This record gives sequence, C-alpha cells and structure tokens, in this order.
Amino acid sequence: MGNCKITMRDIAKDCGISVATVSYVLNHSEKEKISHETRLKVMESATRLHYEPRAVRAASKTRSGLIGVIINLKETNTAGKKILYYDLAAELSNQLRTMGYETILITTKNLSQDMGIVKKHSLDAVFMIDTDNRTVRKITEGYYVPILFIDCIVNDPLFCEIRPDYTALFTQAKSLLETEQPFLLMEDFCCQYQMEQFSQYFLTKDIFINSAGSNLSSFLQGHANRKGIVLGDVLGMQAQALFPCKDLCICAALGNPGLFSPSSPVLHIPNRTKAAVAAEVLQDMLSLDYQASSTNCVLLESEQL
Repeated sequence: MGNCKITMRDIAKDCGISVATVSYVLNHSEKEKISHETRLKVMESATRLHYEPRAVRAASKTRSGLIGVIINLKETNTAGKKILYYDLAAELSNQLRTMGYETILITTKNLSQDMGIVKKHSLDAVFMIDTDNRTVRKITEGYYVPILFIDCIVNDPLFCEIRPDYTALFTQAKSLLETEQPFLLMEDFCCQYQMEQFSQYFLTKDIFINSAGSNLSSFLQGHANRKGIVLGDVLGMQAQALFPCKDLCICAALGNPGLFSPSSPVLHIPNRTKAAVAAEVLQDMLSLDYQASSTNCVLLESEQL
C-alpha cells in the first residue's frame, strides 16, 4: 500500500464489516459475539494490508510474554523422534528468550482433548509441532492468538507453515546417492498430509516408518544393494550401524555432523535455523508486520555446517 498508513477503516472495508468489529478483533476482545471465520478474516486482512504496528500498541499492554510450544506425539513414537522435537523446542525457547518471551512446553498425544489446557494459559502465540492436519479447524476454533505450524502441512493460508522443502531435499539426496529410486527411512509423523506427501516420492514398499514394534534390520536386509534416504539423526545413526554408510544420505536436524560416519553424505536443516526463522516470522506477526505469501508457507532448504 506504499507509504499510506493502513487504518482499521481500511480493514473494515476490505472485509465488508464495521470498524467496531475490526477493533474488537484486533484487541482480542471476547466481549462481542464475533464468529471464528470473521476473526480469522480480519487478522488475514491486517497482515495482508500491512497494518502499522503503531496502531495496535494499546493491545500489546495486555500481552503475557508467554509463548506456547506444543509437541504432538503418538503412543508408538520412538525416542529418536522425541529427541528431534525436544531439541527443536529448546532452540525455539532460546530464540524467543532473546525477544523477551518465555515459553511453556506442552507435549500431547491428543491435542483436540488437551486444547482446554492450552487455552487456560494466557499465551501471546503458539507454535504447534507436527500437528495432525485433520484436527486443525477443531483446535483453532475460538482461539485467536497467532498459531504457527512447524514440520507439518495444514493447507490453509490463514496459518503459517514452516517446514523443510522436501522436494528440493530429496532431489539433492538422489543426486548425492546417484540413484533415482532410493528407499526412505522416517519417523512416524502425526501430520497425515506430510505422510501422504512422502508417498508421492517413494513406493510404499520402499518406505520404512520407525515406530515401536517396527523392524529396521529386516527392512534394510530386504533392501540390500539399494541406496536410501534417512530423515532424522538418531534413525540415521541406527541405520549406519546396519547398512553400508556410503549408501545412505542422512537428512539431519541436530546440527552435529560428528554424529555420523564421514562416508555418508549428510544434508542439514538444523533445528537452530528452523527456530530462528519461526521466531522471526512470529515477531512480524505479533507486530502485524507480516506479509504472507499466497500459500503462507516458509520452505527451508539444506545448508552446509
């Protein structure tokens, strides 16, 4: 909008509602009965029109300084997946502390049921890690603080996603391994869209999902003389102990190249980088200085360590 200062009137016109309604939404007022859809529409318009932070400073006085970090897990998830996500939560906490925020960590195996606990805290924003996309509408209903989804696909431009660019990652890995048909070793994700995306790149028989009761050794024996891609540091170390290291490309997140045999190519998307990007996006959102893309998705590419 150039150098023109965006006002609540502009947002009201854009949404086709009253200025009073816009004011109630931007100040997170629960006094008026405003629909969930209208609240989301106003917040989307405010970010898209680049609403000036000065106009919402009054609302910032009521902020708690607390940010929620929610890790979604399954009963069958391994220690390897938990290590990855607890490390990510720690990196998020470090980044947010530099911004003046403290974090509340919540782990859940039933987010729909546990959202009542989340809402009891006066949180300024929430990071949700590996969320089942089928529950997104239910868990966000009636909850109007910024929510950012990490390591999952929700396919809703109202919410920001921050996740690896798996298309680019798999292309790089195939090039390093010099094969077009590798197998995939991965943890058991909660996000169904993410699981479905992986099935677009690999044959079902070539995908190993690491969970309680799964047999990594048997899978690798059945894929002898093949080459594979591994998602996750701990799973990568386990695979290296059972399979020729030169035939494995590991996609790592812990930021420690020394964990792996030097004969394995490694692609790094460090949790530290992921957390820094997420914190920066949140800071822009809280100041309503965030300009989302059409998909509202930040894709992270691998980097050298």
